[in-house]
Amino acid sequence: MVLRLIVATLFIFFLPGFTIVNALFPRKGELDKEFDMLYRITLGMGMSIVTTILVGFFLGSIPVDHGEMGYFVEQNIWISLITITVVFFIVGWYKGAYQWMGLLHQSLERPAPPPPGPEDFNYTDDKDILHEMQKLARRRQQLKHQIKEAREKSKAQAKSIRDHYQNKKKKAEEELREVDDRLKKLEKMRAEDIY
Repeated sequence: MVLRLIVATLFIFFLPGFTIVNALFPRKGELDKEFDMLYRITLGMGMSIVTTILVGFFLGSIPVDHGEMGYFVEQNIWISLITITVVFFIVGWYKGAYQWMGLLHQSLERPAPPPPGPEDFNYTDDKDILHEMQKLARRRQQLKHQIKEAREKSKAQAKSIRDHYQNKKKKAEEELREVDDRLKKLEKMRAEDIY
C-alpha cells in the first residue's frame, strides 16, 4: 500500500513532467547556467500536474453509453501516465538527455547535445563572453579529468570494459578539442571588442 502510494505520487507529481522537460531541453545548463537541475525538478512537477489534469480531462470527456462506468478509471489513468512517461523518456534519451544510460550498457549511450557555441550564443557585452569562457574552462577541466580517469580504467582486464573506457576517452578528447577551439574564438572576439 505504501509502495503503491509512493509510485502513484511519483507518476502524478513528478515523472511525466520531468521526462517532458528533459525531452524539450536535453542539454545540461540549457534552462539555467547554475541551477539547471532545480529548474528541471520544479518545471517537471508543474508539468506533471498539468499532464495529469489533461489526462483526466481527456479520459472524462470520452463519451460512453448509459450504464457504462466510463474511461476515467484508475487503470486508464495509470496506462496513460506510464505511456506518456515512457514516450518522453525515449525522446529525451534519443536527444542525449540521459548520459547515465551509457553506464548500464554501451549501446544505450547517446551523444550529448552540443553546448551553445559562438554562433548560437547572443553575446551582448564582455561579461557574457567572460562568463562563457569560465564555463568552458570548467568544462575543459572536467574533460581532462575524464580523459585521465578513462585512460586508467582502460587498463582493465575485460575487453568490453577496456573498449568502453577507450571509447569514452576518445569522445572526451574530441569534445576537448571543440572546447579549445571555442575558447580560442571567444578570446579572439574579446580581443576585438577590447581593441
